[in-house]
Amino acid sequence: MFKQRVKVMAPMCKQALCAADRKPARKFISIAVVLFLAVLLNACSTPGDGDGRGEEVSGPRVTKLEVSRINTPPTDFNDGWSESSLKAQGIDPAPIARLVKRIRQGGYVGIDSLVLARHGVLVSETYFGGIKRYSLHQTRSSFKSVTGLLVGIAVADGLLDLDEPVAPLIARYHVTEDRDQRKQRITVRNLLQMQSGLDCSEMPGAGPQRESKSNESSDKVAADFDLPMHAEPGTAWHYCSGSTFLLGVALESALVRGGERDLKPYLDGRLMSQLDIYHYSIGQTPKGHLPMHGGEKLRPRDLAKFGQLLLSEGRWRERQVVPVDWVSEILVPGVDTEWSWTSSVGTEAHLQRPSRYRFKWFQTLLRVQGRDYNLIHSWGNGGQFIFAVPDLDLVVVITGSNYGYSKIQDQKQVFHMLRHFILPAVIQ
Repeated sequence: MFKQRVKVMAPMCKQALCAADRKPARKFISIAVVLFLAVLLNACSTPGDGDGRGEEVSGPRVTKLEVSRINTPPTDFNDGWSESSLKAQGIDPAPIARLVKRIRQGGYVGIDSLVLARHGVLVSETYFGGIKRYSLHQTRSSFKSVTGLLVGIAVADGLLDLDEPVAPLIARYHVTEDRDQRKQRITVRNLLQMQSGLDCSEMPGAGPQRESKSNESSDKVAADFDLPMHAEPGTAWHYCSGSTFLLGVALESALVRGGERDLKPYLDGRLMSQLDIYHYSIGQTPKGHLPMHGGEKLRPRDLAKFGQLLLSEGRWRERQVVPVDWVSEILVPGVDTEWSWTSSVGTEAHLQRPSRYRFKWFQTLLRVQGRDYNLIHSWGNGGQFIFAVPDLDLVVVITGSNYGYSKIQDQKQVFHMLRHFILPAVIQ
């Protein structure tokens, strides 16, 4: 570009003048080349921090008033949260303001809520598309992660053992006629880890998909437990909603065995009320079992409490809700899923890495400004996510309406939001 500019100028000047201007022109070209190389080196100094798709990611410009508004502490809702501002908890409000504006302008699609908590206090909540802070929102499979926490409580209460077979527990409600002895070896741990061995694999693009047919059955326990075996339990990870539903059934049976009434009072008394959650919706199957695999509705700011448990060693306020040892187990590196949540963020190799899975929680490494951050998170169809980021003492809840496997890329956009707006706001 610089050579072309000099060639255009050359015929326009007299020979004497061009001779006089030759040194300044060379100086101009030298400075321009140095500046160009400096920009190039700066871009290369943090590989992979760009969008990976050539997309502008700085977000729209925001006014001081917009930044001030987003820095305003959330309203006290008398739900156990203490509230503070973003800036008071070390978060730059400007990137969050740009993110919110980008969502409102359609830069991210189908986002219903964005809730942030840091250092144990709620610092920001924003709702979109008519959703209010008091609205109950679909959790879909994000509730699987809640089920994982409840099982930890039950194990500590002596109701369940991780290595006990589930067939005798499930037999209270259904005795399978399957002669495959591998089914008799499925344990509580196998169901927790999505390693049941059942012929079911429901991540987008995988198969066979079993959930829809199972949900339509009048006997969901039979529909799920009578699935044929595909592998030895504990040997292969396959995401299967039926595994989590059966885990809930096994817990229900264990409660009856231990003299408890049923699962709903246990869920309320040992988990929900301990987190000051009193307003939520949960259904049941035709035979009265709770759908612990997903579908419950909660307020987004209540969902953030489950993420907070992972950052506070299972404590909420002054209560030890989930055992410390169980939270520590969730943070141990899990099984490889061969599924990448961050693949759509960019083409760099470190963005194609598969997530891990541990006790109903995904573990995803996300590269931000040259460093990997471990995200412990749930996932629900439509884009329902609870994130805990231990290195930053940060909880992020994002809910959405991008339902269906055909919109999985729209569900994955939350990792783009985290990488380019939310985590940089905290790191700065």
